[in-house]
Amino acid sequence: MAQAPPPVADDRTSIVRLHGEACFYCGAVHTKLFPAGSVQTPVEGGVRVWPVVACAQCKPRSDQ
Repeated sequence: MAQAPPPVADDRTSIVRLHGEACFYCGAVHTKLFPAGSVQTPVEGGVRVWPVVACAQCKPRSDQ
């Protein structure tokens, strides 16, 4: 089964969220951050995929 493409981030998304320096969801920076998947942004000729992070409050939980 093919994996779905990552969600698309728009041009209002902060670059620190795309660079994994802040929680992608809430913007927290002064806390432990965890891998949270990836998002994509449109670029000329295609898309760019960014690995993103989330804080403990926002990270997806595997038990949900």
